[in-house]
Amino acid sequence: MNQLWRHRIILILIVSLFASIPLLYALNGYRAISKLTEEMHRQDIPMIKQVDQLIEHNRDRANAVRGLLLYEDERYIEQYYFSTSNVHDLRRLLNASNQTPGAIKDLLLRNSAWEEEIEEVFTVYETDNPQSAKKLAKQTTQTTQTILEDLSQIKEKLYRELEQKLELTTELTTDYKRMCFSLSILSFLLIAATIFLFSRAKPVS
Repeated sequence: MNQLWRHRIILILIVSLFASIPLLYALNGYRAISKLTEEMHRQDIPMIKQVDQLIEHNRDRANAVRGLLLYEDERYIEQYYFSTSNVHDLRRLLNASNQTPGAIKDLLLRNSAWEEEIEEVFTVYETDNPQSAKKLAKQTTQTTQTILEDLSQIKEKLYRELEQKLELTTELTTDYKRMCFSLSILSFLLIAATIFLFSRAKPVS
């Protein structure tokens, strides 16, 4: 193999190396963005949905208690226990997950304490003493409101964290596109220069 062909092979290897850089950089960017996106879909979005459902069911339970004591209609008891069943399902899911923030688990404990207070209200009500039940229920009103407010704050925090990740994903996508474009231009220029040198080179006789 003459010296010219050795030079050509070396140049081809160098060109191939530079030509592969944009592809490798793009693959690395794809992995980073995919990891963030997967985390949002696997953890952040489901967590927000669960907290939102927890707020909705707790609000339904509070309204059921108010409806029972205001209208003395026992159908509200069924509504309360239906919503409570949904809350218990969510509680099991959230407590079983290692991804659940500690603040949410603390609120779930407070939620359980609130349920015990409501059970006492129902017990007093069912002893044919609605007036005493109403007085007792007033003591739980502040607890209910505080739990709902704290859950809303946690949901807002989760939304802010999700928005930050979305912004980061957008920034990463833009940066990787810009860098890949620059590297592609560099590779094109190198390939063009190599072709030019090949066309000018003359074989050694």
